[in-house]
Amino acid sequence: MSVSQAIIHRLTRESGDKSYSLSDKPLEVSDNAASLLSEIKPLFARRASKRYGCFTDEGAGVFKGLVVNWLGDTLNLVSFSQKAIEYLAIALEEQDVESDGYWLFAVDEQEAGRILWLAQLRQFDGLAINGDNRPQPSEYLDFSKMGFCASLNLDQVNQPGEKKYLTVSFGFGDRPMQGLMLDFVCFTDTVNTTEDTERFMAIVDDYSRDMPEENAKRYRKEVAEYCMEQGKNGETVNYRELSGEIESQAPTGLDRYIEERAPEIKESFIPDRNSLKRYIRYSGRSRDVSISFSNESLGKNITFNPNNNTLTLSELPAALVKQLKGE
Repeated sequence: MSVSQAIIHRLTRESGDKSYSLSDKPLEVSDNAASLLSEIKPLFARRASKRYGCFTDEGAGVFKGLVVNWLGDTLNLVSFSQKAIEYLAIALEEQDVESDGYWLFAVDEQEAGRILWLAQLRQFDGLAINGDNRPQPSEYLDFSKMGFCASLNLDQVNQPGEKKYLTVSFGFGDRPMQGLMLDFVCFTDTVNTTEDTERFMAIVDDYSRDMPEENAKRYRKEVAEYCMEQGKNGETVNYRELSGEIESQAPTGLDRYIEERAPEIKESFIPDRNSLKRYIRYSGRSRDVSISFSNESLGKNITFNPNNNTLTLSELPAALVKQLKGE
């Protein structure tokens, strides 16, 4: 990983007051910018809520304009990021949204191009052991509480026809910020991951229909698990590669089926992990009941009656049986 430029600013907006602490110079190499980004990138890749798109064509958009000026050398990273934080503070004030955190702007030089990372980091109070082996108050970055994060391919921003250079995601508890941040970074969706995933899995359903029922369930589950793992790693799913991984006996079977029955389908797609879960486990909950079980169990030790919407379970977990018997 090569971080060529990075800077951090502080922005707080609480109870009608807003304040920010703007840095006046970029981070140095010794400031661990690369280590910081190495913590952020895998967390971002594993998020299931990512959305893929580009800058909206409607209106100029402040952030979009700042990026264009920065790329055109009208602004440097310091000025670009400072102005972005100032405009973000105004947006928070106008929409009466509270927020507190540090905002990292980092340029990551990759083979795929220069990537601008924008991430909201949160710091928490804790304890650390000092040189005298005594606990003392300390502050630390809790990456598990990372807020909004965006990845922008700078080399594709001005390329005609490019519609997938901006990826955004939100952390837990970020709901009040979602609409505001999507508007702020001028984001528009161009990739429907749910639609692409469900279309692909529908084809897998059709393909596995001639298999014995047990084999079909296992095959669909293996395909879904493969897609899920690709999504967790931030990778796309290529159905030709998937076919070679899953179908050890007939590694081109799914390939041929898709070419014959659905040649229009994308060879690679971004998997939507929420759409894949039902191929791995059935789950649901109400106020009083929570149920989750492997899809392979249905028809074996678990049966469903659609006429009266009832499940019949056998081979109950030993711990549950003990609880029911009061042992």
